[in-house]
Amino acid sequence: MAKELFNRYIWLADTIHRAGQITFAGINKKWRQSSLSNGTDIALRTFHNHRNAIEEIFDISIQCDARTNKYYIENADEIDSNKLVYWLLNSFSISNILRKSGSIRDRIILENIPSSQKYLSDIVDAMRENRILQVWYHPFYEDTAFVIDLEPYFVKLFIRRWYVFGHSVDSEIVKVYALDRIDNLIITNHYFTLPSDFTPDNHLYDSIGIMKTENNKPVEIVIKVYGNHPKYLRALPLHHSQKEIETSADHSLFSFRLSPTYDFYQEIFSRRENLEIVSPQEVRDEFKKILTKISDYYGC
Repeated sequence: MAKELFNRYIWLADTIHRAGQITFAGINKKWRQSSLSNGTDIALRTFHNHRNAIEEIFDISIQCDARTNKYYIENADEIDSNKLVYWLLNSFSISNILRKSGSIRDRIILENIPSSQKYLSDIVDAMRENRILQVWYHPFYEDTAFVIDLEPYFVKLFIRRWYVFGHSVDSEIVKVYALDRIDNLIITNHYFTLPSDFTPDNHLYDSIGIMKTENNKPVEIVIKVYGNHPKYLRALPLHHSQKEIETSADHSLFSFRLSPTYDFYQEIFSRRENLEIVSPQEVRDEFKKILTKISDYYGC
C-alpha cells in the first residue's frame, strides 16, 4: 500500500509539472488513462490529500489559480534544480511510458545498472537513520574482501554504477566505494553524526565523476573543441564551471576550474580527436603520457 501511494504522489506531481497548468477534470482524465487507476476516477478529497502529502514529502507545492481553476506547481523552478526530485519525476515518467509500451518493449533499450539491485535500498535506509554499515568490500585489486565499518554520507550514480561515499570509523577521509564490489553488508545499531558543514555537492565541487584526491587541487584548464563538438558541450556541459571563452568557425575554447583526476582524463579521452587540452602545461603533459602509452600498445 505504501508503494502504491508513493507511486500515486509521483504520478500526480509529474502530471501537473509536465502540464504546466491543468484543471481537476484534466487531471482526472489522465488519471483514468494511467495504469494506477484501474479505470476509476480520482476523488476530489483524495486529490487534496495527495496534494498535502506531496508538499510534506517532496516540498512540492501544488496550488490552484482561482481565475482559471487550473492547478500548477508553485515552486516549479526549484524542482528543476532539486536533482533528487527531478530524477524521481523523470524516472517515473519514463517508467509510465514503458508500462504503456508493452507491444514495443523490445524496441526500447535501457542500460543495465546491476549495482542498484542488491544493496542500494539498505544503504539509503542506513543514510536516513545515520546508522553505521558493516561492509565486506572486495575491490578489483584485492584477492579477498576486507571489512569496513562505514558511515554512509551519500550515494551517486555514475556511468552505470552506484557508489557510496563516506568514511570508515578509523579514518577521517571521505572515500568512495562501488556497490557492485560489495560482497555483503549489515546495517548496525551504531549511529554516526553527519558533519553539519558537509554537503555532497561541496565534496565533489571541483570534480568530474566520483574522484576527489587531496593531491589533485583544482586548476584552471582550457580545452580547444573542434568542429561541431562545441554544440555538444553547450547542450551538456562537462562541469558546472564550464565557460566558453572563445568562438570561431572551426573551434571554440572552453575554460574549467576543476581537479584533473582519473575521471577527468577519461572524459577527455572519450571525446577522441574532438578535444585538445591547451593549458596548463602539466595537465597537457599528463594527458600526453596517457596517449603515448596507448600509442606504444599499437606500435605507433
